[in-house]
Amino acid sequence: MTEPTERIDVPMPDGLVLRRATPETLRASLSPLHAAFAEAWSDQEWIDRSEVYATARVVAAWEGDEPVATAGVETFTLTVPGGEIAAAGLTLVGVKPSHRRRGILRAIMRQQLDEYLVRGEAVSILWASEAAIYQRFGYGLATLASTFEIERTQVAFARPGGTVGRMRMVDAAEALRLFPAIYERIRDVVPGSLTRDENTWRLGVLFDASYFAANEGPKFLAVHETDGTPDGYAVYRIKAGWDQRGPRSEVTVREVVGGTPAVEIDVWRWLLDLDLVTKISGFRLPTPPPLLLALAEPRRLGVTVGDGLWLRILDPVAALEARRYAAPGVLVIRMTDDFCPWNAGTWRIEVGDAGPDAARAGACRPARVTRLAAGAGATGGGADATSPGADARAEVDLELDVADLGAAYLGGVRFADLAAAARVREVRPGAVALADAMFLPDRTPACSTMF
Repeated sequence: MTEPTERIDVPMPDGLVLRRATPETLRASLSPLHAAFAEAWSDQEWIDRSEVYATARVVAAWEGDEPVATAGVETFTLTVPGGEIAAAGLTLVGVKPSHRRRGILRAIMRQQLDEYLVRGEAVSILWASEAAIYQRFGYGLATLASTFEIERTQVAFARPGGTVGRMRMVDAAEALRLFPAIYERIRDVVPGSLTRDENTWRLGVLFDASYFAANEGPKFLAVHETDGTPDGYAVYRIKAGWDQRGPRSEVTVREVVGGTPAVEIDVWRWLLDLDLVTKISGFRLPTPPPLLLALAEPRRLGVTVGDGLWLRILDPVAALEARRYAAPGVLVIRMTDDFCPWNAGTWRIEVGDAGPDAARAGACRPARVTRLAAGAGATGGGADATSPGADARAEVDLELDVADLGAAYLGGVRFADLAAAARVREVRPGAVALADAMFLPDRTPACSTMF
């Protein structure tokens, strides 16, 4: 193997070298994933995936001419309450089993987070294979994700309702023309949503292949139209099945989007009534999923809740001022951050009146964020320096870790719940309630974009 030349000059353990993947070395750079996740890509799979991975800012740790660990990042814009922010989406992380417990991942994470900050990405996000790994690096649980499974014969809606439009099957080319505009209407208002470029749509959301269909069946695409205008869609798979009792096909719903709540429920009604189907399941839904509240017997939906998007704050000023707040107030937090010590210290979040938006309810108020005191070892980074003359002894309202602020950042996890889990300490009585009132989002945060 020809040794790659794109070396990154950062400290690595045991004489390893960190290199940025080039088009020529991309496949080799990602090869540690095969051992880490016990999987392998065929040549055709690599051809199908390579166009997506080519934009993933991949780095790999090399031991001589052998890649032993890898990581990549996708560039996103993340919807936050009342606004949006540039976000680095950490992905493609893997270390060969032979090289675990040697500090390699920690060194890669150090390089990655430092690079995000230099690029102006004030937050980093990820879907965790094992959450314990990333909590060590300051990531907090920012959204929940629901999964359900229901027998078709158990589906009954609490309120009978007529359809508001019609569903129409489409191919991938037509879906690529219609779906993105529908998705953008929701992305703009649902915290946790991510931008999707053409590659994400064409090679991710809409793409299908025999090796993907092996477990859940082929992918199908359907658009919802009201008076001829596209305003919703469904992406799903059907695994066909028969036995001596008749058809026993199973539907796996990968995404449902409706421009209005009525349209979304219309799409679900259609999916839950497909012929020849005995079971329907869905993934990466908001918590609670709207469908849970629409059914006559919600228990039969069999909802389970797990972790969704994890979020790490790298620049508190940029991150906290990018979003909007639902209530005025002043909140002073003392924050620890072992992995990015420049964030450690005491921070003041001041939210005033809504100004011209005062008549509008919801997260519309901007904030001014100031550091009152730096923590021990805070010697740099992207956050503001300690304000001249600021009183480092100012009364603190809450004490928390950066991971807990990341969890609460989108409003999907309440400060009260973090306090109940002994993750947040209320110093001033009433501070938790104030924080929850300020951080309350207009919509439940959710993310349906896997990366």
